[in-house]
Amino acid sequence: MAPRKNKGQAVVQTIGPRPALRTSRDWSARTRSSLSDAQRYTQFVIIMKRALPLAAAAILAAVIAYSMQPRQQQGMPVTFQSIGKIDNDLAMIKPRLTGQDADGNPFVITADAAIQDPANNRRARLKNIEADLTLRNNRWLTATAVTGLVDSAANKLWLEGPIALYSDDGNELHTRGAFIDLNRGMVYGETAIAGQGPLGTMRADRFRIEHALTAPKPKPKGAQQANARPAPRQNPIIYLYGHVHMTIYPHAAGKKT
Repeated sequence: MAPRKNKGQAVVQTIGPRPALRTSRDWSARTRSSLSDAQRYTQFVIIMKRALPLAAAAILAAVIAYSMQPRQQQGMPVTFQSIGKIDNDLAMIKPRLTGQDADGNPFVITADAAIQDPANNRRARLKNIEADLTLRNNRWLTATAVTGLVDSAANKLWLEGPIALYSDDGNELHTRGAFIDLNRGMVYGETAIAGQGPLGTMRADRFRIEHALTAPKPKPKGAQQANARPAPRQNPIIYLYGHVHMTIYPHAAGKKT
């Protein structure tokens, strides 16, 4: 016979997990976690969309500025106001390039914008240019142009578009193309040039402008230092070629310059 169970004896039964309730609680937690993760990811994407272009622009600006810096003493340091875009190209806004020619005379080139040449990182296209050159004996020459190309390694500047040239002796010249050798302080062009100055008007097919080359004269034996006179200031020399036409003002014909 089977043993009789005591009525007062407790029956222990293992109660298993409740899948429905636990599943409901886990699903709510995962939902809240997924929404929170999605919001954080959305904020991350928004921030990166703004930050990445700015970081890329800053890096490219640093690369452009570094590539334009001189590797040798005769190079030209460059500074700029900010970085922007022109025709979808990254550009330096308000760049300023400085340097010296072979004689130590300073020059300054400023522009509204500079865009690096993709074929040569030492060259940049310039817009609305002004180049100020100091020549021998503290004479100066200023050139303005609509566009141009500067080579910071070779100290050379090409100018295009309407170009105006001004010198401190009162000459004003206009042309469509010019090349400036910044090492030699010389300007020349293969396009027609016209202008005026204290002596009159002029026109030619080609031109060259350079400072006077003055070699020191040997002192005679026994000459006293008190009798020595300072060398006169030499004006920049303008050479005209091809179909040259000049009109000399009568009052300036016998004037010494």
